[in-house]
Amino acid sequence: MMNKIFSIPFVAFLLFSLTGCEKVISLDLNTTAPVIVVDGHVSNQAATGSIVRLSYTNKVQSDHTIVPVTGAAVTIQEDNGTVYALPEVSAGVYRNEALVGVTGRTYHLKIVTNGVTLTASSKMPVMVNVDSLVVEDFPNFGKTVKVVTPYYNDPAGRGNNYNLVLFKNGRLIKDVFAYDDAFIDGRKVTFPLIYSRESDEFKKGDVIEVVMNCIDAANYKYWFSFSQSSNGSPVAIPDNPVSNIEGNAIGVFGAATCQKRAVIIP
Repeated sequence: MMNKIFSIPFVAFLLFSLTGCEKVISLDLNTTAPVIVVDGHVSNQAATGSIVRLSYTNKVQSDHTIVPVTGAAVTIQEDNGTVYALPEVSAGVYRNEALVGVTGRTYHLKIVTNGVTLTASSKMPVMVNVDSLVVEDFPNFGKTVKVVTPYYNDPAGRGNNYNLVLFKNGRLIKDVFAYDDAFIDGRKVTFPLIYSRESDEFKKGDVIEVVMNCIDAANYKYWFSFSQSSNGSPVAIPDNPVSNIEGNAIGVFGAATCQKRAVIIP
């Protein structure tokens, strides 16, 4: 299996930048009663709008079938007082395409289901542009593999956070790439996205897409905790999730600016 290889400064800034007071929940998924999982997003993209997925945790030894939370009342309120309802468009999926996020505004999520109320808030940050994607050779355990490196300029001033998502020929690569700007403030960023599974190795002609989300600090801490989990998969529950959801739930709610870039492996 291909392993991730990081430089010492890169590892250092990841370790020392994960601070704050968000709740950390340790779950024994084989014995704990099901807990609601929140996956909520406000996007700056008109084609995406806002979406909240609700489900229950499942036992580790189960077949990993998603158990949706249906019939919930889901709303998102902007800091200007406007309230948007998110109707359930499919089992456990709540969406409002008209709610498109705006940089600088704060969004407040409220979920009411089976007598339980959950809340969370997130402020949409400034979008940082990806200048380009570069395909590079990367040494890995005696052979050379192709990787993709996004180039972008981190704005001067601390507080920028990033979550990058990688797709190969339209298929999600299940690694998490979460950075803050503790050691890159105001600099050109050129971190290669090193995938961890040999089955994801890039071949000539592969179409690689990179989605870069600019996120707030609470969302960064959540995605960082994912990257440190045993499987590093964004579609599973991490070992110790750092959640910004208030109430008896885990997961994350975030307002993020995002953009997509694509490159073909030569």
